[in-house]
Amino acid sequence: MKIKKKLLPILLLLFVFGYSQTNDKIVLEWKISKNDTLKYKTTMNAVTIELEKSDQKDTSSIFSKFDFQKMRKSLSEINSDLKYQTNLFINKQNENYIDIEMKTISDNNSSNESLSQIMAEMKKDNNKNSKRKIESKDKEEEIDSLSIKNMFKNLSSFNNNIVLRGRISKTGEIISTYYKNSQKNLIAVLFELPNREVLVGEKWKLNLSLLEMDQNFICDSLSKENSVYIEKVIKTENDRIAVIKYNISEFVSGDFNNPMAGLFGVEKDNKTFMKITHIATGNFSIDKGKWISYEGKMTIETNFSILGGKTKTEFKLLE
Repeated sequence: MKIKKKLLPILLLLFVFGYSQTNDKIVLEWKISKNDTLKYKTTMNAVTIELEKSDQKDTSSIFSKFDFQKMRKSLSEINSDLKYQTNLFINKQNENYIDIEMKTISDNNSSNESLSQIMAEMKKDNNKNSKRKIESKDKEEEIDSLSIKNMFKNLSSFNNNIVLRGRISKTGEIISTYYKNSQKNLIAVLFELPNREVLVGEKWKLNLSLLEMDQNFICDSLSKENSVYIEKVIKTENDRIAVIKYNISEFVSGDFNNPMAGLFGVEKDNKTFMKITHIATGNFSIDKGKWISYEGKMTIETNFSILGGKTKTEFKLLE
């Protein structure tokens, strides 16, 4: 009986503590010193590509489907080989804003090449390709791929290797709404915060729109899921880590009525669809105001002829 009496106050304290924890509102905000720069090693790798299979040779398209897929594969390899670093720092005009710059990390040799050197190299490669007959198809694709990779890396150096810019508030609201939608989406997926107090389990939406169609597309069906929430808070000796879950999905299906579609291999009788999903988990330091880690995968699936298939891209942020 005495043991029960001693345990009762302890159980009550544990109940009150647990209840208060689950109902505490949490503020997520970026905390960067005025003269400091938060740096993240950034990964955006195409981890798998499943191209749409077709046994029929496309004779109506102005582009060979095989050639286009080969080019798409080369571009994917370029993206996988590139290394990025993302820098976050306080805006000089407004201390409540944070500027974001993502840069490619290039080799010293490629970053120091001038435009004339690049053009000379491209001309040299073209002359070699016209004179040399390559018997092996695999060898030919390898040489083409290396040429494209070198050209892409060299061209990116002309803008100080910056491939993405953005601006957010300290509480995570996107300020730079004037950039292209694709850039704004990337800023939202990686750096946007709820811009308000939230409870554990309370959902908020990202300011993004992954799918874009033009006036030639007539929609039949559309579905969207835009859900982000704190799954739990992990307490360490000197920090509180919010485990944040991302579940983003957009799907659209309909008719693509561009009269020029046949030139690109698009079959008029088939419904065109596209689906983009992004599933991610991030560990955000509540007390230090920064990502400890972020990992996610974005999947794009479509039956649009020259783009048909499934692409998965892996995203990672690591300080």
